[in-house]
Parts: sequence; C-alpha cells; structure tokens
Amino acid sequence: MSDFVNAYSAWIAIGILVVMLVSFMAERLPPAATAIAGAAAFLAFGFVSEDLALGAFANSAPIAIGAMFILAAALQRTGVLEFLASHILALADTSRIGALMLVAIVTIIGSAFVNNTAVVVILVPVVIALAQKLSISKKRVLIPLSYISILGGTLTLIGTSTNLIVAGVASSRGLERFGIFEITIVGVATLVTCLAVMLLLGRWLLPSGEASDDADARPETFLTDIFPNEDSKVIGTTPEDLPNFKVKGVTLVSHRRGNRIVNASDEDRALAAGDRLTIRSTLEELLTFATGQSFRTGLRQRKAHPEEPIQAQATISPTDANIGRPLSQLTYLSNYQITVRGLSRPGNNPGPTLAGCRIRAGDRLLLEGTEGTLRSLATSTPLLIDREIDAVPFRRGHAPLAMATLAGVIIASAIFGTPLAVAALIGVGIVLLTGCISADDAWRSLQASVLALIVAMLIVGRGLENTGAVSLIVDATSPLLLAASPFIVLLIIYGLTSVLTELVTNAAVAVIMTPLVITLADTLAMDPRALVLAVMFGASASFASPIGYQTNTIVYTAGGYRFSDFVKAGLPMNIIAGLASCSAIYLFFGV
Repeated sequence: MSDFVNAYSAWIAIGILVVMLVSFMAERLPPAATAIAGAAAFLAFGFVSEDLALGAFANSAPIAIGAMFILAAALQRTGVLEFLASHILALADTSRIGALMLVAIVTIIGSAFVNNTAVVVILVPVVIALAQKLSISKKRVLIPLSYISILGGTLTLIGTSTNLIVAGVASSRGLERFGIFEITIVGVATLVTCLAVMLLLGRWLLPSGEASDDADARPETFLTDIFPNEDSKVIGTTPEDLPNFKVKGVTLVSHRRGNRIVNASDEDRALAAGDRLTIRSTLEELLTFATGQSFRTGLRQRKAHPEEPIQAQATISPTDANIGRPLSQLTYLSNYQITVRGLSRPGNNPGPTLAGCRIRAGDRLLLEGTEGTLRSLATSTPLLIDREIDAVPFRRGHAPLAMATLAGVIIASAIFGTPLAVAALIGVGIVLLTGCISADDAWRSLQASVLALIVAMLIVGRGLENTGAVSLIVDATSPLLLAASPFIVLLIIYGLTSVLTELVTNAAVAVIMTPLVITLADTLAMDPRALVLAVMFGASASFASPIGYQTNTIVYTAGGYRFSDFVKAGLPMNIIAGLASCSAIYLFFGV
C-alpha cells in the first residue's frame, strides 16, 4: 500500500484537492472544516511531516492577520469608525453628493489600512440610514459599498487578509518580503478604473428598489434618562457641544430642568446639576453612557449592591402585572437591587421620558444588577432574561492612541522595514496594555474560523508541493502558457484565480495558486513577483458572487439581494478589474 501511495502521491494529492474544491463549492461544511479535513488527509498519507505541519502555525501570514484583526477591533471599540460614520450622516443634511463621496473616501481609506470586512460591518447601517435620508433604495448603494471596500483593500498589503496570505506564502517560498505600499500603484489603477465603470454603468448594472422597502432597516434604539453628575466637566456646557451627542447613535429628545423644558434657543440651556436629558440611543451608545463618569443613567430605587454589576436584557411578557404602569412604578425596581438603564420598543418610539413611559408587552429593558439578582429575576418573575449582549461600550478616550498605534505599525513596516507580523504584534501589546480594547474583546475579534482555514490551507499547499502535484500541474499547463505573451499569461493566471475565488473561499485559492505560479515563473522565465501579484489581485476580485468574499456576503444579507444581482453587476467588474490590474502589473513591474 505504501509503495502505491509513494508512486501516485502527486495524483492522490490532486484528488484530495479536487474533493476539497467540490466541498468548498457545495457549502455543506464550513470552509474551515473542509480545509482542516484536507490538511488531516495530507498528514494521514504522510505527504506533510509533523515539523512542516507545525511550521504552518509559525507562518507570518496568520500571525499578521490575527494581529490586524485585533487592531481593527480596537479602532471599532474606541469609536473611530463610528465617529466618521456620524459625520457622513451629518453631511447628508447639506450635500447629497458630498455625503456619498465621503462614504466612498472613508471606505477606501479604511479598507486600505483596516481589514475591509470590519469596515463594511461598521458602514452597512450607516449606508442604509444614508439611503433612507436621501430616499434611495439600499439595493443601489450596498453592492457599491462592498465593491469599493474590495478595491480599497487592494491598495496596501494589510488591506485584506488575502494580500497577507499571498505575501506570507510567497515569502516562505523564497521571494523577498512585500512592502506595505508595494502593490499600491496597481491598486490605484484598478480602483480608478472600476470606480469610473461604476459611475458610468451603475444605473443599468445595479438592481432597482423602492426606498420605502427599507423602512425596517433602522437599528434598535433605547429610550433613557441621563443626569449630569455635579462634579462632572459637562456642567456648564450645552448638549450639542458634547462629543456623546455628535454621533449618529444618539438623539436628544428633551432637556428638562425641574418642570420646565429647556429649549435650544434658551440662554440658560447649558447643563446644570439636577437637569434631566431624555435621549434615544443605540445599545452601544447607551452602554457608553452607563460606563462613563459624566452622567447617571436610567432609573434605580434601591441602593446598588457593592458587587460588580453586570448587564442583561429583559423582555416584558404578556402576563406581566406591570403592563400599563409608568416605568417609575415598575415593581422590580422596589423589590430588587437593579437599575433600568433603558427601554426599547420594537417598531415604536416610547416616551416622553424613561420614568414616565408606560410599559407594554414586548418592551425590552436593559437591566443592570448582580449575578444573584438577575438569576432571581429570571426564576421568580415573568421577565424573559437574555444574558447575551452583543454590544459593548465605546472607549472614545482611547481613540487617539488606537489610531496612533495603527499608524505606528504601518510606519514601522513601510519605512523602517520591520516585519509586519512583528510590528502588528507590538501594536496589539500596546492597545491591550493601554486599555483601548479588553482582552476578551481582542480574542473574540480573532475570527478563529478564518485563521484555522489559513493554517490548514498552508499545510495543504505544502503537501501539494512535497508530492510534486504543483510541478505536475505546471508541466501540464506550461505548453499553453509558453506560447502566450507575458501579458496574456498574466490575464490567464488572474482569470483562473478570479474564477476559483467566485466558487471557493479566496484564502484557499490564494494558498493553492501562489506556490503554483512561483514554480511556473521559472519555467516561463518570468518575474515570479508579477505572477504573484496577479494571484493577489485575482483572489480579491470577487464581484460576481455573494459567497466569494466576506464583504459581499454581508451586504447580500443586509440588502435583500438575489444571487443574480451580483452576477449582473459583478461580471463586468471582474473583467474591467482584471484588465486594469494586469495592465498595471505589466507596465510597472517590468514583465
């Protein structure tokens, strides 16, 4: 049996690869599961040694990607991207074109330096809100958001995990390390060309829809009352001058001083001790107020327990005896040591204040109390307690430090030649040490399935090389490519990579194609760096499928698109992006 395996190891390896590709396309298993199973098969057949398999965990690509995930999460945690989003919506009040241009600029710049998936996650609700404000269907703007983020991610080596994977595999195969801005000139050429196509042909390529269909896309908001602390720095300032009120997630409902409503035109509108501000805010912004030092938030009747409080959401059930009462008369406030931080009512805006809001079935309360108190509420009251809260408060005071850390990582790598993985790991240490992001949030941002997929595919790629499968494929394709000009070779490699990316996860395609084209370059007497760039850009050029790239998948769900919407808009983009990027590689890399 071992003789048979040794004799046909290359063909067995190709067979395993084909099975993996079929599994990727069928989507019966998560991509990471397929990749791990494939890596296990290579280990079981002895195509990869233990040392080589463990070496995949030390590859710079997954290390750098994981570190960049954490740095991107630190920017999100400190409210940097949220701050930019708020200014976009504010600009929409004065300039429709300006707001759309600002979205594009933020997306491009953000995607160039932060993982573009994180940028799209942040901007999807902003773009939907902007579309509502401008009476545009979200179907007209979400696909462009994804496409622009993909193109922005090709401007630098750290813009997408795909770029880092290709660079890491190429480096492990002996190529000189890629610089952060080495691919920028190709990325700019591709970006400008594709943006021009979207502007000229978008009217016909993008799906139509009614803006009224998007009315249910508004994020859930909570009503709450906040009170400035007597020793707080906010005393003497007006609400509109406070940073907390300049973000898109907070709306001031009323400003009360005793029984009087303070209007924005009043001369004494500056905050004073005893004032009550009623606001509507997203859950993240509500948690930010609750954890801050400037305001007291919500309602509490009994003295708080000295233990560290935790938050939970509670839903009022139809059998609750409190239905119809003002929230200030909620029996749980007098019976338990809890604080009601805010109230959300799906499909409606409760009011006029948190204390005076009458409770209805289905209302959601943000509660704060000890572990024991929340357990008692869950077991002895009709409240439906949900302990899982996805949102976290912003740490806006750390925003300058988070931005400076990311800038330092980029400068250290681009100017001083520090390996990106090393610079990024140092950056992670800084944001953790200074409290820009908590350790728990940092580990949650790592996207373990993505890292597992990358490591497993690195093992598969090494196995393909060890068995001679890569050489076998190169030998089979060489006669065709030897007869082609260098530019046509670039187009063929780009096209093959792009087609596979539409069907299979781009990380897997990048790992498979990179060693193949490096070997192919020697046969064709071409610069392997140029062919690697064709793979890098081809693996990112996933415009025609909602499953080929994570940003497409995100907007596919949020926009309510059909699969055919991506095919119609994306196929021309794939062709244009391929011609633009291959032309730039041919011109600027001396092919």
